[in-house]
This record gives sequence, C-alpha cells and structure tokens, in this order.
Amino acid sequence: MYRALLTLLVLFMAGVASGDLHAQSPQGKACIGVIPAGGGLSFWGEVGRGAQKAGDELGLEVYYRGPYDENTPEAQIDIIRIIERMHCKALVLAPNVPARATEIAQFNARGVPTVLIDRDFGNSAAVAVLATDNFRAGELAAREMARLLPPRASVAVFHMKRGVQSTDDRERGFISAAKAAGLNVVLEAWIGNNVGEARLNAQKALVANTVHLDGVFAPNESTTLATLASLRMLGMVDKVRLIGFDMSSDFIDAMVHKDLAGVVVQRPFQMGYQGVRIAYSASQGKLPERRNVDTGAFFVTGASLYSPEFAEDLEPFLHPKGQNSSKAP
Repeated sequence: MYRALLTLLVLFMAGVASGDLHAQSPQGKACIGVIPAGGGLSFWGEVGRGAQKAGDELGLEVYYRGPYDENTPEAQIDIIRIIERMHCKALVLAPNVPARATEIAQFNARGVPTVLIDRDFGNSAAVAVLATDNFRAGELAAREMARLLPPRASVAVFHMKRGVQSTDDRERGFISAAKAAGLNVVLEAWIGNNVGEARLNAQKALVANTVHLDGVFAPNESTTLATLASLRMLGMVDKVRLIGFDMSSDFIDAMVHKDLAGVVVQRPFQMGYQGVRIAYSASQGKLPERRNVDTGAFFVTGASLYSPEFAEDLEPFLHPKGQNSSKAP
C-alpha cells in the first residue's frame, strides 16, 4: 500500500512538473525524455534548464521528469515507462541505481538511444556519458582545503551514500589528495542524501567526534546544505572550514559571510544542454565522436563569486530571475 501511494504521488508530481501526465508530443515535434536521478536540488534544476534550451533551439519537445529523491529508485522506472509510452526519440538519464542498465538496453534494442548524465555505472549500452571527472573534482577540493589549513590539519569527510558513483569518486579523490597534501583524515561518516536526514547525521557525527577538527568536505549539494546547517547550529562555523560541492542560492550568502569556505561547482546546465543535443543527433544516426565527455568543474569562494570567468555558470544563482542584477559588489 505504501509503495503504491508513493508511486502515485511521484507520478502526480512528475505530471505537474511537465504538464499532462498522458500528454503526447505536438504533431511534427520529436520528443526527448530527460530524467534526473532525484529532485528538489538546484543541480537538477539546472540540468532541466539546459535540456529545455537545447530543445527550444532544435524544435524538440523535452519532457523533464524526476523522482522526488534518489531514495525512490522504483519511481524512476515508472517515469521511464511514461517516456516510453510517449514514443520519445531518445532518453537523457541520470541513473539512480546500476539496474537502470536493463531499461537502457531495452530502449537501445528498439533504436532509442540513451545518453547518461552525471554518472555511469559502467555496464550500460548508453551512446554517451556526460559527467564531471568526479575523482579529479574531489582532488581539487582537497587541494583547496590544504591551502586554507595549516600543515597536518585534521579534516572530516561526510560521505553521501554508498554505491553512488559520482559522490563515491569525489570522496575517494578528496581523501587521496588530502593525504598527499599532508592533511589528516580523522573522521568519516555516511550522512545520507536527504537534507533533513543528513543534517541530523552530520550533527551526531560532529557531536560524537572527540578529535580536534579543522575542516569538513561534503560531496554534493544536499550534504553541503546539511553540514552547513549543522555547523551553524553547533556554533562551529568559525572553527571548522567547510568545503562543499555544487551550487545553490543558499551558498552565496554563506560564502560571502565565510560560513562556507568554498564549493566545487559542476556544469549541470551543460549536462542537460549537450545531453539533449547528443541524444537527438544519435536518434538521427549520428553517434558522438567520444563516448565520455567531461563537462568540467571549478572552485569558487566568496571572493571569486563575481569573477567574469564564472559568470555564465553562476548567473542563475547570483541573479535569480526577477531580481535586480545590479547587486554585485
């Protein structure tokens, strides 16, 4: 009963996000399905914005739908079935479990190509994978942490969830580079990917820790939000430097006030934008020259938020639609 109600709720929310649940593509327009791994985070919103822009440029109908969060993998299957019934020409997918390889193979057998974004579990028939080089991005976070802290400083890694390739790679990259830079990784805790759950788990880990702590690394948007809230609640933001991952409007103020030392920023807009373009080209028989495409990442702090170098990627967060864009310091 609970699963049935949950599925109905997820499908209803997906329908609200993209219009009529049983809508068909307008006559003459090809359909591309875009399914994120979860919902509610700025990261996935930027994926959707990029996908829609590509769809508008190509004259495509883009159906962007996602499960409530990554803890409901069965909901992603239900959304895949909706996309299937709409007879979309291609699928852009951020798989939330390795088992999505089965659905990808089924689509591929029917001549419907799939492009993966954000992560690749390495066992699928996808025609391309657009993602950050997450191990290198984790290394970047560690190098920036080492620049902030004194030699032999003690740091913690707040893992998201075991088995998610993207965050697993970031965490491994951070730990490897942190140790190489002379930092001591004295605490590791798996705090979860739901912000509320992660906040409670981060707080418990910080309270239970008996070792002096100088810094914390959080590997995605939800764990960064949760860790930031926990450090604030415990009065530790002035003592422990937090480096996070991804971008959110909530992080802007936190970085300006130095509650958040900085974040590694991916390019989710490009994942959505290039994903739709590559998927549509593949549906027309034009396969990409490279299967794996690194969409890139960079590190930003409160001091570099308004750097022209980052303007295109940070504009949606610095100047949300409807706000005056003249507020940059």
